[in-house]
Amino acid sequence: MIRLVRAEVRKLWTVWSTYVVFGIVVVIDLAFGFGLAYAPGGRRGGEAGIVPHGSSQWFVNIFSVLDNARLLALVLGVLIITGEYRHKTVTPTFLAEPRRGRVVTAKLGVGFGAGVLMGALTMLAGLVLGYILVALQVHSCLSLSGVSQGMSKAMCSAQPGLHQYFVANVHDMWHDWSQIAPGVILGTGLFAVYGLGLGALLKNQIVAIVVGLIFTLVIETIVGAIWPTIGEYLPGQAATALEDATRTTLRGNNPLLPWWGGAIMLLIYGIALALFGTFTTLRSDIT
Repeated sequence: MIRLVRAEVRKLWTVWSTYVVFGIVVVIDLAFGFGLAYAPGGRRGGEAGIVPHGSSQWFVNIFSVLDNARLLALVLGVLIITGEYRHKTVTPTFLAEPRRGRVVTAKLGVGFGAGVLMGALTMLAGLVLGYILVALQVHSCLSLSGVSQGMSKAMCSAQPGLHQYFVANVHDMWHDWSQIAPGVILGTGLFAVYGLGLGALLKNQIVAIVVGLIFTLVIETIVGAIWPTIGEYLPGQAATALEDATRTTLRGNNPLLPWWGGAIMLLIYGIALALFGTFTTLRSDIT
């Protein structure tokens, strides 16, 4: 098994698509993070950009977009197994190890590790983003009339009515980042396992990616809106349950499992799909 795992690691880090996916993660994290950070403010609330800039809730909203890395982890998981069929390397792989279940098991382990690494990278990008925003000393003033961005502390104090002055600081940033980071890292790793299981079942790379993304972005949203008690057991909501801050910001009032329940559900999805694929589609003739 150790030999198989080493071989899978070597495969993963010698194909260009791995580096492309990891690079896209960083670009998306920074782009969406900066975009959300400077979204126009209006009143204090739970929607993106409608909280005082520089406040703790502001950092919560910014870091909540980092969980989008799980979608790319799903793509990475699909690529790990379907790439073998796409590039015709599956034949020598199964000749070297005819027991296909062992090959899938090795890929599951490597996929989880790669997903965790992707989660760590996305949170590192988020941390860099947070320090940049602190260095820029983003600030705002909250009063009865709403949120005013860029107002000085003296001008804020001179306003009539209740008011509070916010300046982005390391303490708030680090606190909110540390609350989200473990769940995002674990959720990204488990979503890669989920994607790998989906790829094992469908085998076709394009089909598996499209099905995975449509199910996560569209079907889960519809099911969650109509039947929220069912939606909380679906992969996307299970991953959301792993992130502490998203319970009170961008996800609305949909019920969520406890963090450990979300982790178990994601693991069940990934392993169940991989097992089903191993005993069905992967048993078919290659050529």
